[in-house]
Amino acid sequence: MKNVKFDPIALLDRLNPVINETVCETTARVLINVASALDCDTTDDMGIELVRNNFGAPEIRSFQQQVLKKMGIVQKEKDAQMTPSMALFLRVKCAMTVESTTMPSSAKADTISDIITDIPTLCNLLNAHLDKLIAFNNRDEDDEMDEDEAIAFEDDQNFICLQLIHMAKASELEEEGSRRHFISIMRSMLSRLETPDDLVDACVKAMAAAHDTEAQFVQTISEVLVDVEDDDTFNSVRERSEKTTEIVRQMRVIAILSIVLENISGRMVGHPILDGFFEHLSPAITSKNAVIREHGVVCLSKFCLLTEEDKVMGQFKPLLMTIAGSVEERVEVRAQAALALCDMALLHDKTLESSDVEGEDDSTLSFKDMLLEMLGHSKPGIVIIAAEITAKLLLAGRFHDPNLVAWLLTVFFDASLTENHDAEENGAEVKEVGSPVRLQQLLSIFFPTYSMSHLDANDAVMASVGPLLSIINEKLGGAKSAKALNKWPITKIVEFICYTVDLADKKKNAEVETENDEPENDRLAEPTEVGPLSKSSSDKKEVIEASSTLLASIDIAEFLSESCDSAPTYYNRALAKILASASIDVDNEDKTLLSRLKSQVSEAEYANSDGPTLTAIGKLSNLLADVDDRVFSEDEESASEEEVEEEERSVPEDDSEEVEKSVQSDDSFADALEEEDGVMEKENSRMSIGSFYSAKAGNDEGRRMSCASRISLGSVN
Repeated sequence: MKNVKFDPIALLDRLNPVINETVCETTARVLINVASALDCDTTDDMGIELVRNNFGAPEIRSFQQQVLKKMGIVQKEKDAQMTPSMALFLRVKCAMTVESTTMPSSAKADTISDIITDIPTLCNLLNAHLDKLIAFNNRDEDDEMDEDEAIAFEDDQNFICLQLIHMAKASELEEEGSRRHFISIMRSMLSRLETPDDLVDACVKAMAAAHDTEAQFVQTISEVLVDVEDDDTFNSVRERSEKTTEIVRQMRVIAILSIVLENISGRMVGHPILDGFFEHLSPAITSKNAVIREHGVVCLSKFCLLTEEDKVMGQFKPLLMTIAGSVEERVEVRAQAALALCDMALLHDKTLESSDVEGEDDSTLSFKDMLLEMLGHSKPGIVIIAAEITAKLLLAGRFHDPNLVAWLLTVFFDASLTENHDAEENGAEVKEVGSPVRLQQLLSIFFPTYSMSHLDANDAVMASVGPLLSIINEKLGGAKSAKALNKWPITKIVEFICYTVDLADKKKNAEVETENDEPENDRLAEPTEVGPLSKSSSDKKEVIEASSTLLASIDIAEFLSESCDSAPTYYNRALAKILASASIDVDNEDKTLLSRLKSQVSEAEYANSDGPTLTAIGKLSNLLADVDDRVFSEDEESASEEEVEEEERSVPEDDSEEVEKSVQSDDSFADALEEEDGVMEKENSRMSIGSFYSAKAGNDEGRRMSCASRISLGSVN
């Protein structure tokens, strides 16, 4: 401060407010606060103490005079011009005056009047700087101005215009005449195609602040959009083609609509004027220019969030599904359409239902089916966007699909997505949607969070092993070298799945133990219902918790028994090694699942002829040697005994032959049920590690439960 003779404007000049606006605003606020409070006897402000300790009395007076002296947008000297530093300082001073809780209303009005004089004066100054900026942009290309000087001049004028607009907002625009005048100036600036795009956001927000209601603001915006489409002054100054003018016009419409849709509330949903905005938006969506289409789809996604559900499902969802699924569309446009559908799915459940858009097999396509197609796309950009959308919808609980989880695991372990981007992307690019580095960071947090979020989510993660094996088999694409597994480390992926599932179950078990450790008085205080059908805890079924290793082994053995012929030999060997190293406690695991695993392992041995593969599978086969091939649950046995006893009681004694035939038919029917149960078990893959009833697939009456079914850990006593 001493070097600049306590002049705050000179200090801000050195800090360069155009580049460092936040730092300069903080500096201006500190200077004004300290200068205003120096005369107070008691204060805890460290800045004031520093000034008092380091400045003498004359220096303190000079500091206060320079900072608190009256300054305004109207310069007293004829040659004086508004600078970025002065504009920032006056805007901060005006804002602090409005925010003050100790200053009387009359003092506030006087201070603001000293700064901006009045709204017409401020608008005249704003128009003057805008004209300078437009004239500069329309200058001849032969102008000898240095490139750095040209950039600095343009940035300065833009910055001054922005500060003047913010200054008008801070003045609160209470007078009706001033408010109307300011709205007309903002409307003129927005409808003028030569107005720089950097000012559009500030103009729209300032216009919104100047209106009393959102309905009035939306009405004014609709009039502005009409003015934009009618403006023909853009190509009159310089010879511009109609195509260029149309592109600028459509981009201006999109820019205005995007800002408006971001800043109005949900109370405007279904408003007639708001519905009319689509007429101005539709030309951009169907434009031949890909950049305009991309921005148009982004704006449409915001528009859908403020539109009634029936109209969104009937009109806009099919349009977005068509754009997202079009193989002829550019990746950027398809990505924005998919992101728009994701936002709609989070808001409307009907978005996930099948639509009229046809897939490759001429069948109706749902958004989930489209995500599966995009996850397997050859272009990394589409894969990354689809993966991020999938993770968001899974975590939100919109669906729990093991196939989607398997694809996310494939993307997560695909190092080729990030190997060419780590050195090229800076911090800002990594945070953008579509960045592979950002996706890797999100997925590293997603899997444990998703598994712990819900029991069904943990089931989906465990059940993803089967689909994952098939996906990686397709990714290998018949590669003959085992080096292909370096890109798809199947062993690490399976270990990661088991670790994630075990971690989620450990957390759930800890929660159950915490609930069981509640004081006895608290549990007695809870109302309990006692009826004739209630059972004691000793009568409940014994629940056995299957390990993730066992469940993963079943999937791997099933793949080796059914799909080994289509997989490379080195892939089968890698899967067999996982089985050989599986640590399964035969004595404590679910007998039905062990029997199923043994059956799959035996089939895998018959299906494979490779020596190393058979050797590895044989290790697990030896471990399962003592496991019974067929295991019946107690429920199944007791149910069959009850049926036989009931039939014996209902049949007369002299009909022994008919009873015998009935028993034989029951046996054949039971055999058929057993065969059908085997098919059902094969199709209905077990969901996850967790609590399993030691029972086979149930009948229609629900007396039997599948060995693959899982109950909540919270219900285990």
